[in-house]
Amino acid sequence: MNWGLKIILGLGTFIIFIVSAGIYMVTKNKDTLEDEDYYEKSLSYDEVYQRKQNLLDDNARPTVNIKNDTLYIAFKQARNRGELFFKRPSDNMLDIVIPFVTESQHYRLPVGSFTRGSWRLEISWQQDGTPYTSDHNLYF
Repeated sequence: MNWGLKIILGLGTFIIFIVSAGIYMVTKNKDTLEDEDYYEKSLSYDEVYQRKQNLLDDNARPTVNIKNDTLYIAFKQARNRGELFFKRPSDNMLDIVIPFVTESQHYRLPVGSFTRGSWRLEISWQQDGTPYTSDHNLYF
């Protein structure tokens, strides 16, 4: 086998690899966008920014701990109402929104049924009429 034939076979193999990789990516049909409606969310970001600024101004960031398959959230004050938005970066089909109401400063949530791995938790709540938003990275 001479060197010309080896070059032709090498290029042919490379072209077949590139074409098959392209076909695989097109047929997989899985977008890597974290949010489907990111444009609509960006239009209302002023509200989110104000909620995060309230969090900083009032020093109201809650503490989040995980112990024995239970999520513990400790707020700075009692009587909170809002939502826990769990986002799974690797699969948005696992995203969960859980509403909550607390009379005390503490909130507990069993997370044993959640898929193991990395999660982003966005806590949006109101405390005495003031809206807040806090983001946390979790690992179950």
